[in-house]
Amino acid sequence: MYLMEQSPITPPETRAEDQNRPPEELIQGLVQELQRLLESGQRPEALERFGGLHPVDQGEVLDGLPRDIQQSLIADLDHSVLADILEYLEPEESAELVGGREPADLAQVLDLTDADVAVDLLQHISEDKQQETLEAMIDSTEVSELLQYQDDTAGGLMTPDYPVVLETTTTPNALDQLRLLGPDAEDINSVLVVDTEHRLVGSLSVTRLALARANMVVGDIMDREINSVVAATDQEECARVMQRYNLNLLPVVDGEGRLAGVVLAEDLMDVVAEEATEDMFRIASVGGERIAGPLTNSLRRRLPWLYINLATAFLAAVMVSLFEDTITKVVALAVFLPVVASQGGIGGTQTVTLVVRSMALGEVPRRLGLRLLARELALGLIHGVALGIVVGFVAYLWKGNFTLGLVLGLAMLGNMLVAGMFGAGVPLLLRHLKMDPAVSSAVFVTTFTDVIGFVLFLGLAAAFIDHLV
Repeated sequence: MYLMEQSPITPPETRAEDQNRPPEELIQGLVQELQRLLESGQRPEALERFGGLHPVDQGEVLDGLPRDIQQSLIADLDHSVLADILEYLEPEESAELVGGREPADLAQVLDLTDADVAVDLLQHISEDKQQETLEAMIDSTEVSELLQYQDDTAGGLMTPDYPVVLETTTTPNALDQLRLLGPDAEDINSVLVVDTEHRLVGSLSVTRLALARANMVVGDIMDREINSVVAATDQEECARVMQRYNLNLLPVVDGEGRLAGVVLAEDLMDVVAEEATEDMFRIASVGGERIAGPLTNSLRRRLPWLYINLATAFLAAVMVSLFEDTITKVVALAVFLPVVASQGGIGGTQTVTLVVRSMALGEVPRRLGLRLLARELALGLIHGVALGIVVGFVAYLWKGNFTLGLVLGLAMLGNMLVAGMFGAGVPLLLRHLKMDPAVSSAVFVTTFTDVIGFVLFLGLAAAFIDHLV
């Protein structure tokens, strides 16, 4: 039986004046207070104030302190306090906070954390230091096993320690095993059931277990319908499975069905937010960039895409230049060029964002690609008619030329159809070519809508030039 080794965290006392303060204001105030106490030599008072905070707040306060003061403060903290804080920090933040410690000292901290927390931190330090830390840990077996998995897979997310009972166990004995967990059992709603070879065979809710008759065995009352994944399963797929089947935990098994650990819903909450943010950043071509990160990193990630966009802008300019004579004859055409381009661009971006995000969530299987394309074309048609009527009427009232309004309305209709077609079609095509749709879809779509929109508008104007001058 796997036993949960998490130590219960009791929220420390909070000052009355802190209870109704917004989190951001509270943390900022605590940072300033602790910095003032430490700089004025009131170290015992600072440590007492810091020790009265919840580990979540402790982590945020440490992150807000200057580096030298931060390291000075944690030098006096017990290893158990640091271990509790690490439970609530992102891996990068954990590595920044304690990754600089000597391997032997770091090992003492990690011995007090969950195995998955230790793994997340170790993956963000050098391999040499990682190995030295593992050798210094009291028991690094579970940590070493988890390190073999990629951090964005089920194996990298799973917790190896979870209550497990044999299917031949009687219900009273199963309850006795749960009682041995003590306070850790409070957060357990079910146990997993395995056979004698540790293969996953089912699950059993604690409620059903508690209500079962004393002469029954677990295998007779367990739920044999249970979803599981292998360790190599991508974290996004894990999130989709748990969301689809409304699961609080997702068992992870090896190739022979033996239980390796579980992915908890709380572990995937951050994954969902992380993936959504990542997709958004990719669409904007700023993936992996942090607002306070190095300037060189921002330049490296943004500038190439700005050059690409510049090239596509020149392509649109070339298209416009082909109709210089037409624009010279009807200067009013230049006034409406941004209208055509901007509406097509925003329409295409809306579709790209929706399609890319739906792909990331697994809502667009390959067999539904054509249906999605048809749907977005229909929306583009409706949007085009609705917007075309409005812009055409406005152009007519503004310039007093019915033909100009008609040309602008038709161009708007055509460009919104293009926006729908390419907004859905480009991500689908990139996926078919095994390329990441989030990275370059927006650039291609805005190029198509700009170029085709200009050609439609100015081409129609050239065709009806006699009615426009």
